[in-house]
Amino acid sequence: MPSMETYYLIDFENVNESGLSGAEKLVGCDHVHLFFTENSPKISIEKFTNFNRADLSAHKIPAGNQSLDMHLVSYLGYLLGTNTDKKCKYVIISKDTDYDNIVSFWKAHHNADITRRNKIAVIASPNKPKAVSKKNTVMNASQRKVQLNTRVMKTICDAGYSHLIAGKVASVVVKHFGESKFAGNVHNELRECYADYLALYKAVKPIIAEYSSTPDTEKENAIAELNSEILEILGKAGFKNDVKNYVVSLIPQYFDKQNFKQNMYRSIIAKYGQKEGLKIYKSIKIIL
Repeated sequence: MPSMETYYLIDFENVNESGLSGAEKLVGCDHVHLFFTENSPKISIEKFTNFNRADLSAHKIPAGNQSLDMHLVSYLGYLLGTNTDKKCKYVIISKDTDYDNIVSFWKAHHNADITRRNKIAVIASPNKPKAVSKKNTVMNASQRKVQLNTRVMKTICDAGYSHLIAGKVASVVVKHFGESKFAGNVHNELRECYADYLALYKAVKPIIAEYSSTPDTEKENAIAELNSEILEILGKAGFKNDVKNYVVSLIPQYFDKQNFKQNMYRSIIAKYGQKEGLKIYKSIKIIL
């Protein structure tokens, strides 16, 4: 029985040569796509000889903020779309945890066998991943655009169109993402470009409806959900309304801050003192 084909998408700007550890164990059914920019560290010729019999492709990407990330994820979507008739594995090689949202998405919506790790070599005893707090489930605009681009390309390809048309339609949809007349603007531009625009629009319309909510709306919904849980927990613990109202008033202030939990803890302690403040904080810590 032949081995399953595996695609390694390497963010070389992020992992450098250390991310190539384990390349010597690759075989003929492995495909390596190495993404780099002019700002990436130079790679020695000797390193390329370590790839054994693997199929190796290097992609030079224009330098820019998240440019490499977006190209890598777009190519991942292309691979998933072209390999729908067979079972393959996909591995993103990067230390950047922003890829994890994409990994989770494709696992949930495409049942894809996809993972992210820091190097080609499989780590024997990986650390247990940290629980993702609710505030980390909200994607920023760039991540949503990458995800939207991938979704549209796959949908158009599945509808029988070429990858060229899929890419152009995806660029139209992403272009108007976040606009107040998102669906209408996409419809009008497709009508100007394609004779069969209506079929293309119908294919992407459900995706447009799903992405019509803005990142700000997602953030507001996440805050509202967290506030609701906090009010319920503090209520069951017997805290008075003034305590509940103060704690939930802190959420919008610190929601996007890097030290979310620490800021919550410090503010509660400053307001209610060490003993009572710690009691309050411990009650809600598990959901922050």
